[in-house]
Amino acid sequence: GRGAGRRWACPPAGRAPRSSLGCGRTRYCRTWPTSTAAPHASWRRAQLCRLPRPRLQSRLQPDPQAPAPPGTAAGELPEAPSSSSCPLPDQSHPALKRASQFAQWAIHPTFNLKSLSCSLEVSTDSRTVTVSHRPQPYRWSCERFSTSQVLCSQALFSGKHYWEVDTRNCSHWAVGVASWEMSRDQVLGRTMDSCCVEWKGTNQLSAWHMVKETVLGSDRPGVVGIWLNLEEGKLAFYSVDNQEKLLYECTISAASPLHPAFWLYGLHPGNHLIIKQVKV
Repeated sequence: GRGAGRRWACPPAGRAPRSSLGCGRTRYCRTWPTSTAAPHASWRRAQLCRLPRPRLQSRLQPDPQAPAPPGTAAGELPEAPSSSSCPLPDQSHPALKRASQFAQWAIHPTFNLKSLSCSLEVSTDSRTVTVSHRPQPYRWSCERFSTSQVLCSQALFSGKHYWEVDTRNCSHWAVGVASWEMSRDQVLGRTMDSCCVEWKGTNQLSAWHMVKETVLGSDRPGVVGIWLNLEEGKLAFYSVDNQEKLLYECTISAASPLHPAFWLYGLHPGNHLIIKQVKV
C-alpha cells in the first residue's frame, strides 16, 4: 500500500512521540527510554497507553447507566445500615420525674409577712424564705414568730390540697401545717395544733405529731410533698425527688383552719426553703 516500504523513524532519546490522534490533552503513560533493546516494540506499547482520560464523576451523582444494586430502585442511593445492624452508642438518660398523683390538687402557697420572724427574709414572689445575715427591722406584731418560723397566708379548712417544698439548700428545717392560733414562741410539732417532718442535720429525719416524735430514718429528702386531705382527716408527707415515697402519715382533726408552716433553725445565713411549682 501507500505505506509499503516506509521506514518508521524512532523519536529522539528522552522525548515522547507526538500523538497520532491529534489530541493535545492526551498524556503518555511513559516517556521514551534513553536506552532500550527493542525501541520499536516499546514505542508501540507506549502508543497503546495513550488513551483519553475520562473526567471524574462526582461521588454524589450515580451513573444513570450503571445497574442498580439489588433491592434498590434505579436512580436511588442504597439506604444506610439500620440501627439493628449498626447500633448507636448508648444514649439513654435517667427517667424524667412524672407528675405527682396529687398534682390536680396542687396549690401555690405564699408566705405571710405578718408571721415572718425577724431572722428570716422572703423573696419578692413570696415563694422563698431565707435565713438573714442580720436581724430584720420588721414592725412588731403579736402575730410574728420569735423563732425562725413563718406561716403561709392560705387558710385550709376543707377539701384536698398538695404542695411541695425544696429543702436542698437548708441544713436544718421542718415543714408541715399549723393553725393560725399556734403560740408564737413555740416551734412546729411541739404544740397540739401543729404537725411536721423535721431534718435535724445529724442524719436524722423525724415526724412530730401531737407533741410526739417518730424517728423515720437517716435518708434526707431533697423535696418534700405535703398532702392534706381534710375530707378524710389525713396528713401525709412524701419524698418526691425522683419518685414518690411515703415518709409519714397521720390522722388530724383540726378545729380551725390549717396553714402551711416552715421552720429554718440553726440560723445559718443563706439557708433557704422554696415552695416549688408542682408539675402537672
